[in-house]
Amino acid sequence: MKYIAAIDAVEELETLEQTDGVMLTGEDCLIRMEDQRLLMQSLLLNPPQVETDKRLAQMLHSQHILWLEKIEECARSQLCIRLPDRPADDMLPQTQAEFARLADYTGQSAAELQEQVASLRSVNPDLSSRGCRMMIDNELLFRTLLRAMFIAADQRGVHELSILLPFVSDAREVQFLKAIIAQHAATYQITCAIGIEIATPRAACIAEELAVCADAIVFNVEELVQLLYGMSQRDSKKVLCRYLHEKVFRHNPFHEFDEIGIGTLLTIALEQIRRVKPNIRLSAIGHPVLCEKGRKFCNDMGIDMLIGQQHLFRMAGVLESAT
Repeated sequence: MKYIAAIDAVEELETLEQTDGVMLTGEDCLIRMEDQRLLMQSLLLNPPQVETDKRLAQMLHSQHILWLEKIEECARSQLCIRLPDRPADDMLPQTQAEFARLADYTGQSAAELQEQVASLRSVNPDLSSRGCRMMIDNELLFRTLLRAMFIAADQRGVHELSILLPFVSDAREVQFLKAIIAQHAATYQITCAIGIEIATPRAACIAEELAVCADAIVFNVEELVQLLYGMSQRDSKKVLCRYLHEKVFRHNPFHEFDEIGIGTLLTIALEQIRRVKPNIRLSAIGHPVLCEKGRKFCNDMGIDMLIGQQHLFRMAGVLESAT
């Protein structure tokens, strides 16, 4: 079994234990610094209509600098870039102080900005504009982010990249984004492998169709648990404390592997995938697959790569057992 550490910031590499590779996320770059966060908020509230929008040039400059740092630090490791998956709502201003700073940045009144934000907010951010949906909704932003990544890779002499598309639910989403990625990859003569993250039950149901479009498949088990149980992980403690105390649930499905629900869904998806690509790379991400039962399921089913944050690896003791 191989273990891939998921990290947001390059500073995490300083404490990185021995793993088989690194998966970088793009979210940290979008809102890491105050000026980047304000720029991103401006672009979300007033989306650019043309590629010559000056804000996109600012975004390209700041993103390029950050990706130079990320790619340089991870050049020696097996490198996969997971495109941003954070809901758009999480990037919008929340407090009066944030609205005041954004008002100074954009020249709009705080009251006007509050109205715009209110109109964009989702009732359930986890099930709205995120992952592939956010990138397609904000195509010019997505193109700018990709360009920054590919320029940085080219300047650092990285000629191969693996890019993971998160929160997919339809093959046409993949085809739309793959075409844009291929265009940028060709410009900088970089070979680009495309991974698809199966994080919705629908994606699992059309796994065969998705596998045709992919070089690798990653099962996001925590996201699948949320949708199979109809329970947000953010709010799960409100229900699970009582359920576990009264033994309504035998275990916390966000921590322990659910053989009946998740196991059945993954088995169906894997059968479909192997019909079209029996040798495709298979990975899983999330707390449930790091427990002993989850690792055994993955090993038995031919999922030979697990992705997670370092502290979860330490809690599960997988790095010690792997060495």
